[in-house]
Amino acid sequence: MAASARASRIGLPPNVEELEYRRAATGELVSQAVFSALVVLLFFQVGVILFKVLEPLIRAAPGLLGSDLEIEETLTRAIASALTLLAPFVAYGTCGAKMRGLATFDRRRALRVALLAGALVYGIATMGQWVFQVGPFAEKPSLEMSFEQTADGVLITGIVEGGTADEAGLKVGDLIIAIGRAPTDLAGLKERIALSAFESKIGLRIVRDGEEELVPVEVVPVVEVGLAPLIGGLALALFIAGVAVVWPGGLTPYVLMVVIMVPLLIGYLWLVVASFSYRTEGLLPVGAAGEFGGFTLRNWEFLTREGTSSDPSIWRITLNTLVVASLMMVLVLLVSSMAGYALSRMNFPGRRSFLSLTLILHGFPAVTLLIAIFFVLRNIGKVPVVGDYFGFNTRGGIALVMVAFELPLGVWLMKGFFDNIPWDMERSALIDGASRWRTFWQILLPQIRPGILALGIFAFISGWGAYLIPQTYSIGTKTATLAVFISQRTNETAPMNWNELAAIGLFQMIPVFIIFVFAQEYLLNIYAGGTKGGT
Repeated sequence: MAASARASRIGLPPNVEELEYRRAATGELVSQAVFSALVVLLFFQVGVILFKVLEPLIRAAPGLLGSDLEIEETLTRAIASALTLLAPFVAYGTCGAKMRGLATFDRRRALRVALLAGALVYGIATMGQWVFQVGPFAEKPSLEMSFEQTADGVLITGIVEGGTADEAGLKVGDLIIAIGRAPTDLAGLKERIALSAFESKIGLRIVRDGEEELVPVEVVPVVEVGLAPLIGGLALALFIAGVAVVWPGGLTPYVLMVVIMVPLLIGYLWLVVASFSYRTEGLLPVGAAGEFGGFTLRNWEFLTREGTSSDPSIWRITLNTLVVASLMMVLVLLVSSMAGYALSRMNFPGRRSFLSLTLILHGFPAVTLLIAIFFVLRNIGKVPVVGDYFGFNTRGGIALVMVAFELPLGVWLMKGFFDNIPWDMERSALIDGASRWRTFWQILLPQIRPGILALGIFAFISGWGAYLIPQTYSIGTKTATLAVFISQRTNETAPMNWNELAAIGLFQMIPVFIIFVFAQEYLLNIYAGGTKGGT
């Protein structure tokens, strides 16, 4: 600070350190942090309003189109709730992030300023929650009475005077033994109240003076705010603001990636645990008696089970899947490589139009063309010989449709790889007397071997896990793939062994897992094409 003061006395411009100290001393940093946090809150609230507006519009869409279909739409509500939950945390983190410049010179002061800004933002956010009755101030369903668990039932220990329980005639000392005819305990009663709609009624069966009585009590909205949640929220806000000051910015993408991947990893973990256990409770394997353990290999007996007409062998289904995926890989590579070479190296009429058309075709969802493709496959099936291999309900027909949907992407990727090869290499081969075909086959293709492997692996994985096309254009189990086979087992009316189904799903994932482990380097090359020459 002494050097900065001398610089100011002799008329030199202040350095970065002095500017940060001045902004902290005058309250400018706090003002900027609070303003930035409020902008973040406003941005999130705009998103919440948008999704809340979309919800009734989506529900009303069938009626506007003349349909009687009723839509139970919950996605927009879930996204709005998630945005409402995340908004304060992001705002508190913004307060701390704005202090990182000051933290470079004085971390303690930066922490103090960040905590002050975080406390101000928490106060403003809490006031907003109180005004709009959200968060801790949201209305909750209540019977306006207190109770506790006893050995004989749920004992009423307090009643709000003039409240809904008081109006229903309940008294302190009454014993709740059931809701309607269903016995209940304290946890069950609280859960029933929490899930009840406002103005609905809950029939409480009580015991008073040795006699049972059914008393309907109306559920009313109340706002119950304790001091503990407010203090806990303030402590959390200060903690987030403080951590954001010293948090290494480079770690944020990795943390977000881990948070996003946690649900996926939990799902895969359950798949592995379930496939080797008798049954599961959450992620825990349990035996027939409910004890921890119950590990078994009986879920994998489908590997040795003899196939029947109604329940085919898993190896026959795997062969169908392998044939479809392999055909798709070969045809996509063959057509895409030749088309990509022609589009990259040759100038012919309609070239630009063809490129635009491939993009348009790639943008068409497969579901919009299902009916038209059905008629095409049915007519192909009428052609002698060809129809037996590429018609409806054939492996070749399914692979042909999937190739058609995959080709636009494959052509563009191959064109991008060929664009990256210098023209000098091809000119030298042509001058030495090589034909176009020989130049393509012996000179250029080896140069894009990583791209060919990447596209081939990508096409194989797409064919291996495909569901929509095989399900639509196959009947029964003759041409069913693994994805279709799993779906058929879940649609049966007979009881399903879900642990065996998990084992079948894990069996389907084994080739994909092996490919990703040993060929991920080639898969990353799929993004290397198309960096040069977009015409």
